[in-house]
Amino acid sequence: MLTSEYPPRIGGIATHVAELSSALRASGVDVRVIAPPFPGAPAYDLARPDHAVVRYAPWLRTHFFYNYALKRWCQAQRRQFPFDLIHVHGLRPLTSALAVGVPVVFTNHTSGFLQTVALGGRRLAKLGRLIREVAHVIAPSEELLSAAQAAGYGGPGMYIPNGVDIVRFSPGTDSRLRAEWQLEAKHLVVVIARRLVPKNGVLIAAHALDACVPNVRFVFAGDGPERTALEAVLAATGCRERAVFLGSVQNSAMPEVYRAADLCLLPSLMEATSIAGLEAMASGKVLIGTRVGGIPALIEDSVTGILIPPNDPPALASAINAFANNRDRLVRMGAAARRRAEQRFAWPIIAARTLTIYRDVLAGSVST
Repeated sequence: MLTSEYPPRIGGIATHVAELSSALRASGVDVRVIAPPFPGAPAYDLARPDHAVVRYAPWLRTHFFYNYALKRWCQAQRRQFPFDLIHVHGLRPLTSALAVGVPVVFTNHTSGFLQTVALGGRRLAKLGRLIREVAHVIAPSEELLSAAQAAGYGGPGMYIPNGVDIVRFSPGTDSRLRAEWQLEAKHLVVVIARRLVPKNGVLIAAHALDACVPNVRFVFAGDGPERTALEAVLAATGCRERAVFLGSVQNSAMPEVYRAADLCLLPSLMEATSIAGLEAMASGKVLIGTRVGGIPALIEDSVTGILIPPNDPPALASAINAFANNRDRLVRMGAAARRRAEQRFAWPIIAARTLTIYRDVLAGSVST
């Protein structure tokens, strides 16, 4: 695994690589993760008890000849650990991986890829030349798979969603956190586990809170550049006291956060497949999400959650209010969300589909 992000960095790619690596190792695959340096993380560690993690030198990350230097570093790793295949997560290390001399599978994770395709021009042409060289593309949403094809990729590709640890994220109740947040049983606690950045639609959620019934409380689990604007919107509408800000939360602490919630929001303006959304579902929580990117593939509308248009605060408030005094519906739909997570998004299922692609690539056959 050659990745642009890995824990303890917080984010969807980091979580995906760690969880997929563990699930593949459980399937008999010998996995080594090659990741960027991170403050406090050792150069070589067993971040998980089942796969090795090697972090390349800090100077290499900012090196003028990054692609050449990372290629040489990966070649040296291969001499120590003769891997058969590289699975790349994130665009930045892809050029280096393609020069190592083994087949490359590329997972196209980010909404930034969609932006590049939409803008077109030289950046898109450069991107197209790069991804045409990979042996197989995996995308966590149909939209991202289509974007790779629009960029000029004509090889085998497959939609495989993100996954979730259904053991660690499981239904339960937790009153300790609600007490810490000074929230009572009468409150409808709505968790928004999002980085506070424009694409995640957190400002849309802030504008919706004013139209929600009085017992609704928002809990923002995440941080980012929009926090100041978010608090300003809440203050201007008189809702600042109805919101709790947790800042950045390590993934290891998130099961308790979800258990303290009544429902969860994905108010995204752009999204691949939200790991936070899957974690909420596995925790038995109803999701209200927008009809963008891979979110409709997660939510079975009116069965496991509610789908609404993006950038529509009144629609978001209306969906929340429909649950405010109907706890039985929350329990019923939350149980359905949990079943859907178990049946479609558990990491062993995702790993098995990924391993089929590895075997096809190494055998010279094609999966699409």
